Amino acid sequence: MTEPIDTLPADAAQIAAMKTLRGALLAQHKVLIDNDRQQYEAVFGPVPTGRFVQLLTEDPWVRWLDPLSRLIVAIDEWMEQTPPVADAGIALADEAAKLFRNADAEFGERYRLALQQAPDAVLGQSQVVAALRAVPQSPAGGSRPAASSASDKTVPNA
Repeated sequence: MTEPIDTLPADAAQIAAMKTLRGALLAQHKVLIDNDRQQYEAVFGPVPTGRFVQLLTEDPWVRWLDPLSRLIVAIDEWMEQTPPVADAGIALADEAAKLFRNADAEFGERYRLALQQAPDAVLGQSQVVAALRAVPQSPAGGSRPAASSASDKTVPNA
């Protein structure tokens, strides 16, 4: 994460928008994990829940989700600050927009696949896009997301 230059506190609207973004990211993360589990079990057979939780941190099959997992944790940490710093929130929103604009090649490739496999992922994508539209972003780092379909060749704009 980039350290913010300014230390002005976030206002209530930014904090509320970041909470909404976090909720959308967390819900999408769960959908993606569920989809990966189905795909994994189709190849390797049923996996007990405890073992699958271990796979989430160790197996390359699901490591593509690491950037999203780290982003959610970073937003949690930002919200725990007293008070949250506005520029740090903007940097996190920029990072979310960048992630969903296919900046990370592995994430983008696997994300597109998940959008094709899981209808719930498409619904989650629309929630992420809506949340990104509402959260403050930097002019350079956060072009506003545009709606897109799961059949596009790139990850839908965020």
